[in-house]
Amino acid sequence: MLRLGIKSLLAHKIRFALTALTIVIGVAFVVAAFVTADSLRSGFDQLAEDINTGTDYTVRGELPFGDIFDADVPPVPAELVDDIAAVDGVEIAKGGFFVDGVIPVDGSGEAVTTFGPPAAGSNWLEDESLSQFFLIDGRWPVGDGEFALDVNSYADYDFEIGGTYLVVTPTGPREFTLTGTAQFGFPDDAGIGAIFSLFDTATAQEVLGFPGEFNQISARAEAGADIDEVRSRIEAVLPDGVEVITADESAEEFSEGTETIIGPFQTILLVFAFIVLFVSMFIISNTFNIVLGQRVRELSLLRAVGATPQQVRRSVLTESAIIGVVASVAGLGLGMLGALGLKGLFNALGASLPESALPLTLRTVLWALVVGVGFTVVASLVPAIKASRISPVAGLAEGTTSEEAASLGWKRLASGGLLLAIGLVLTGLGLFYDFDGATPQLTTLGAGAAITFVAVSVLSPLVARAVVSLLARPLVWMMPISGRLARANAARNPRRTSATAVALTIGLALVTMVSIVGQSLKVSFGERLSSAFTADFIVTADTQAGLPKTLASDIRAAGIGTPVGFDFDLVQIEADALQVPTVIETTLTAARIEDLHEVINIGVTEGDLAGFDPLTGLMIHSDVAANDGLWLGDQVDLTFVSGDRVTTTVTAIFEGSGFWSNWFIDSTLHEQVSAAQFDDVVMVQSAIDDPEAARASIDEVLNGYPQAVLEDRQEFQESIESNLNTVLVLVNVFLGFALLIALVGIVNTLTLSVFERIREIGLLRAVGMTRRQMRRMIRWEAAAVSLYGAVVGVVLGAAFGVATAIAIPADIIDGVSAPIGQLVFFLLISVGFGLIAALFPAFRASRMNVLDAIADE
Repeated sequence: MLRLGIKSLLAHKIRFALTALTIVIGVAFVVAAFVTADSLRSGFDQLAEDINTGTDYTVRGELPFGDIFDADVPPVPAELVDDIAAVDGVEIAKGGFFVDGVIPVDGSGEAVTTFGPPAAGSNWLEDESLSQFFLIDGRWPVGDGEFALDVNSYADYDFEIGGTYLVVTPTGPREFTLTGTAQFGFPDDAGIGAIFSLFDTATAQEVLGFPGEFNQISARAEAGADIDEVRSRIEAVLPDGVEVITADESAEEFSEGTETIIGPFQTILLVFAFIVLFVSMFIISNTFNIVLGQRVRELSLLRAVGATPQQVRRSVLTESAIIGVVASVAGLGLGMLGALGLKGLFNALGASLPESALPLTLRTVLWALVVGVGFTVVASLVPAIKASRISPVAGLAEGTTSEEAASLGWKRLASGGLLLAIGLVLTGLGLFYDFDGATPQLTTLGAGAAITFVAVSVLSPLVARAVVSLLARPLVWMMPISGRLARANAARNPRRTSATAVALTIGLALVTMVSIVGQSLKVSFGERLSSAFTADFIVTADTQAGLPKTLASDIRAAGIGTPVGFDFDLVQIEADALQVPTVIETTLTAARIEDLHEVINIGVTEGDLAGFDPLTGLMIHSDVAANDGLWLGDQVDLTFVSGDRVTTTVTAIFEGSGFWSNWFIDSTLHEQVSAAQFDDVVMVQSAIDDPEAARASIDEVLNGYPQAVLEDRQEFQESIESNLNTVLVLVNVFLGFALLIALVGIVNTLTLSVFERIREIGLLRAVGMTRRQMRRMIRWEAAAVSLYGAVVGVVLGAAFGVATAIAIPADIIDGVSAPIGQLVFFLLISVGFGLIAALFPAFRASRMNVLDAIADE
């Protein structure tokens, strides 16, 4: 039976290749996800080791909550350096900086930019064994008017050693003389695309905004000293709020931080992979059903000569397992190429990922085989069971269709209805039930959607004949002969039509859902934006760090208008009045409250901002007041990442739109308790009536801030919508692979259908049908099937999209909007898919020899 399965596959190489292709793409996604993620982990782990080379300990401010990747670590006093250096067992200790948001501008006025990696300011150390910076050319900067630049930025931009250049720092833009170039890591560059501006220690403290302080202190133990024992001695001299960690702990912390980015990226790719594999299962099952239907006589003869039902079933499963193994191996190779392409794409965008090999681990190989073989075998289970039930005399019966008629009975209706009910219940729970975390919610939603798609596949044959006949009616008017036959062929086998179209249905349902949710989000955002902002201009930053707080001060000093900087910070909230006594960790917005009404419609419903105390006042959203039981006059304790704890009083309650957090304090208070030196956004209400003159005046101030992006409200809205469109396009590109699988499925089914109808095609040609008419018939049959799958997919996707939009909180999407033009385009492009898929089968059908076709048995 094994030899029989192999010979069967080799005898139908095209069918074998097309069936395997549906699995290859899914396996490639899985492999690319694991290989890319493993490569990134390996690179960043090596980078973590490089960063800590020559350092045994890092002393820094202790975070009461959060982590170093989402909070500003409190600085440490500079005098601690001498205290640590004096500890028994410590060889050397030096203070250092790593402050994002330091941007040099070259001689042509172009700012040095990066995509992803930071633009950082730091200090160089005389002891190169402790420093991670190494001088390449020139000399180190000395004094408050000099700086050095990383060697890559120097090479890529218009810089000359000895020239004077503008450098934007947290304390404002200043001019410095370039004295040399340096490299982070030696001999290899470990900067992974980061921009580094280096100063001597005293200058770094001044321009980076840390007078008398350091970001951290690096220390190295004496040779032979016990690492843990020396650490205990260092801890003994540290004040409260300061901690010491070892180099191993620092590297582990860095790796855990990068995992928060790598892990979700891997998960997203795996989700798309399983969507492709899920769609592939329907194609494979349909292919095996058709093939086994054509091999009834062959299988009945096997049964007649002694093959048991178990042997027949094993033969079919063996064929599917072979397809799965071959597809998995091919998917491994394609996945490795995909991983290489992803890294190349990131580097082309300027992400500058760390150099590392593409590791093909045993885990990845096993996953490829499990999903490749597993999905293929599972997809062939039902056809294998049907094949094992063929009786030895079944091949004597010519053209029986009792099974087709039986397949459309009440059992299908009952089983499909039950599956649909289960799928809708799980989908509803995933959308509307309040889960404890995202994982169980997404799992429930995914299971519900998958079961719903299976239910649609089961129920679809019940309506396929009528719907396809209706959709294909225009073909009879357009082409009386070919059109009538195409319509009849598409409608006469509703089970096959449904099975052929289901892959397209799933793909278009997902694309339609994404389109409706995206359109609803864009419309809701635009409506809220127009009512939420009153500012004439919005200034954002094209760097992760944000905008120096000096920007708002410079705009105010220029008399252009009223600028308000918004800073979003992590905070812990406690209050006796909370309905559930607990600590809330959330995001807080800091802004100049007295000017808030100038730039946004905050919508105060209770209290009055006129009496808002900038040092103790707190403003909360009405949802917080209702859900947490807070009210005017309640005392609320705020703990900041600096460790400072402040008691505030609820002074006002607002209902404004959710472009900011639910908690507001004044920037005066925030500056006293936070080391943050940047605003996330600055809004400006112009005092100049002429918009063009106002923009020109603001642009003049922004000449010293090359990272600043100036937009009016309309431009700001268009920028946000453009970013959202980019995300939607990327999602649809990945979902497009499911549509590619659908295209392969249509080709596969039509090709097999042509072989099944060889005698019929021969008779049609014998009675006068031309080759051109034959090709038209096959093409428009495919178009009718594709249109049927597209209509069902768009309707199903619209239902999912509307439900998802309703389930999303109203402060994100407050109404449902459908992109009708896109939905019509989906239907038209699906017809095009069908016509393209039919090219090969139609060509083969038209080239058949008439006499051979008529003689076919």
